[in-house]
Amino acid sequence: MLYTPARFAETDDNVINEVIAAAPFAMLISVVDDAPMVTHAPVVREEGSSWLLGHVACANPHSAALGDGAEVLVVFNGPHTYISPNWYQEASVPTWNYVVVHARCRVHVQTGDAAQALLDKLTATFDDATQTGHQSHEQRVHLLKHIHCFRLEPLQLDAKFKLSQNKTSAEQQHIIARLSQRDDENAHGVASLMLRNLSTDFGSRQ
Repeated sequence: MLYTPARFAETDDNVINEVIAAAPFAMLISVVDDAPMVTHAPVVREEGSSWLLGHVACANPHSAALGDGAEVLVVFNGPHTYISPNWYQEASVPTWNYVVVHARCRVHVQTGDAAQALLDKLTATFDDATQTGHQSHEQRVHLLKHIHCFRLEPLQLDAKFKLSQNKTSAEQQHIIARLSQRDDENAHGVASLMLRNLSTDFGSRQ
């Protein structure tokens, strides 16, 4: 369960999907023999669906825990950055602003043509569309024997957008300005989300 105070909870599916699409290198977390097992792997949305697509190497011991019907927690980390207490007008403490999506899912193993279609989808998502495939059918069939493919059925989705919503609008605007001055992609990402969140919140009060 993700600790998420109400003010930091995000429920807009479009916003959540943006984070998943922008941060596809996810963490897959299972509990095996009372101990956590973690694998970092690409996971993407299935087109036209809320389901997710992923795979791990069969040689990875984690694959045994990702059988049909098993549950796994998938974590997508969005932008994150340090927030200095010196940026607040009122006395405060150092903190961290961040965006994260947790998806508790049920595993549906894919084999044969379904597995190949899943891998093709993953490859098409990340590869240069101008490149042509270089593997023969025989090579693809051989490689598929070493890859554990699965669709993930979301059972619970928790999205936490900690973006200084507990601060005044003036303080949020000051933090946005400070983050925008930094040469840091994460800081700029947080600033952009803070600005959109601030604008949306302001609009909802009109």
